[in-house]
Amino acid sequence: MTAHAPTQTHARDHDRHPLPVHLVGSLPRPLCDDPATAMGWFLRHRGDAHLTALPSDRDPRWIIDWLTHHLSTVPSLEQVRGGESRGYDDMPYYRVRPGQRLCAEEVGLSRVEQAEAAFAALDRLPLPRTGDAPRVQVGIPNALDLSVFAFGSMDAARQWLPTMQTAVVHEVTELVARWGDRLQLQLETPAVLVAYHLTPRQAWPALTADLTRQVAGVLAAAPLTRWVLHLCYGDLEHVPVFTPTDLEPPVLFLNGLADVMAERGAPMPTVHLPVTSGDSPPPTDPAFYEALRRLRDGVEVIAGVVAEDHPEETREGLRLVAEALGRPPAGVAAACGYGRRSEEAAAANLGLAAGLAREWSVR
Repeated sequence: MTAHAPTQTHARDHDRHPLPVHLVGSLPRPLCDDPATAMGWFLRHRGDAHLTALPSDRDPRWIIDWLTHHLSTVPSLEQVRGGESRGYDDMPYYRVRPGQRLCAEEVGLSRVEQAEAAFAALDRLPLPRTGDAPRVQVGIPNALDLSVFAFGSMDAARQWLPTMQTAVVHEVTELVARWGDRLQLQLETPAVLVAYHLTPRQAWPALTADLTRQVAGVLAAAPLTRWVLHLCYGDLEHVPVFTPTDLEPPVLFLNGLADVMAERGAPMPTVHLPVTSGDSPPPTDPAFYEALRRLRDGVEVIAGVVAEDHPEETREGLRLVAEALGRPPAGVAAACGYGRRSEEAAAANLGLAAGLAREWSVR
């Protein structure tokens, strides 16, 4: 039996608008080789969908290049283990040489240069004559994730996390200084949910306090900027670190983050919440979504449910997200970026997302 979006019979057509479609950002090669190609592809394939922003991300495997090429040239680092990055147990990692310090300037994220290229490309793209130019989405890697990748484990990452945090905050503040409200920043952090997976449940309260302070420190660096927080289960070589069994960890984290952001007087970001990994179908058991009933009011969730090979499960997953939230989500999206898909599958996913967005017209 097909599940349908709830209707509001008292709402007139002109009072209704479709859900926005959120694009996590990546595309398969060669579509991601330059920002004009990537942004042009999204514009051609979105149909009538309203996008939260226009991504301009580069190769979805950028973290591999950063690990194997950039960090290997940093004088203060020495490689502890090599690797071909073909799996989670095949990743290179480093340590700081005895007697030396890693400086934030050496981290080399290059997001400002990438954004500059994206805005230059946007100026050359044929855009609709009506409406404002879309915001450009720039992906920001979370400092915790960078530290874990660079130093090989959560424990080893702790010493140099402040340095990574400084590097990320510097990139954020410079991006905002140059492009302001033309930006949408997406903070990307698989490490948050992986940390809950690796930590005994009795230690989750302390873990939540640590994780929320760290993430809030990045978000609060640009409190007036539109942020999307992208949670993830990992996708190296298209394999997740783990498969979720419920949404309790993200709800615990997001409620804690909402408290910390309120204490800082900064707004909570919109959250892209994947309910599955990769291109697997979203769960259709209502119990999986039960934790969303405890999510703080005011935390806006983009439902990461769209799996192009599983349209009925996708529709049901979206319905279950809305039912557990008690309101329509803030948008609809795939669980992961399109870099893990073929071009045909990416187009199919975007088409399904756009169709769902129309079905779920809200006031």
